[in-house]
Amino acid sequence: MSAGKYEIHLDDKFGYSKLIDADAEANACTVPWFNQTLTTVNDALVRLGVFHGEFHWHKHDE
Repeated sequence: MSAGKYEIHLDDKFGYSKLIDADAEANACTVPWFNQTLTTVNDALVRLGVFHGEFHWHKHDE
């Protein structure tokens, strides 16, 4: 999903049991706000978030 300068990827990019270079993934970002699911460990998602400035993605007023 991409919304202007936000890129949010919910797909599991690398799958199970892969070596992931998180620095290379972060450095490859070309937008100010980037979020990617990298892999799944047991029942937990491992995600990478790169944010430059304030991120207006989700808000609750109360």
